[in-house]
Amino acid sequence: KFAAKVFNADKTYFVLNGTSAANKVVSNALLTRGDLVLFDRNNHKSNHHGALIQAGATPVYLEASRNPFGFIGGIDDHCFDEHYLRNLIREVAPEKADAPRPFRLAVIQLGTYDGTVYNARQVVDKIGGLCDYILFDSAWVGYEQFIPMMADCSPLLLELNENDPGIFVTQSVHKQQAGFSQTSQIHKKDNHLRGQARFCPHKRLNT
Repeated sequence: KFAAKVFNADKTYFVLNGTSAANKVVSNALLTRGDLVLFDRNNHKSNHHGALIQAGATPVYLEASRNPFGFIGGIDDHCFDEHYLRNLIREVAPEKADAPRPFRLAVIQLGTYDGTVYNARQVVDKIGGLCDYILFDSAWVGYEQFIPMMADCSPLLLELNENDPGIFVTQSVHKQQAGFSQTSQIHKKDNHLRGQARFCPHKRLNT
């Protein structure tokens, strides 16, 4: 409860075996075969394992830029366009292309290994209406909400209402914070979804 209060989450879970395990916990709590997942190409392989292999969800990929030196950049801007995303859905699951919220989950690498950090407010504003939940993999950051100039990068500082997606944030405590080897945490921010069919209850993460 104290960790959740510090990070402005509704609930926080402590996880062993690193954020690789934390990502799989979230993916398997939310996804099942036949679900659509909006998938950042920069995602850590644990998200591939959890969302695509273990849960069996169908991906719609977000393209990422890469410079001539091989450094991976951010998601291309056109990938956040609703019309573009719905056309991609028509290629893999045409029956869901016109659904109000076609994606059960979007998985975004909030901070990449190469140093790209997203503006969480912009991400939620652009794709939040298409997703039940967004998982921000924050393994390489986790400190953004404590630095005023990075406040917009923190999904946990967002003011959310019943029309917004639920938010999960996974953090590698052992990397950028103070923790033992392979300690991680999952922050859940979705009280604004209580009473809706898309809400993910506590027991799905703690069984």
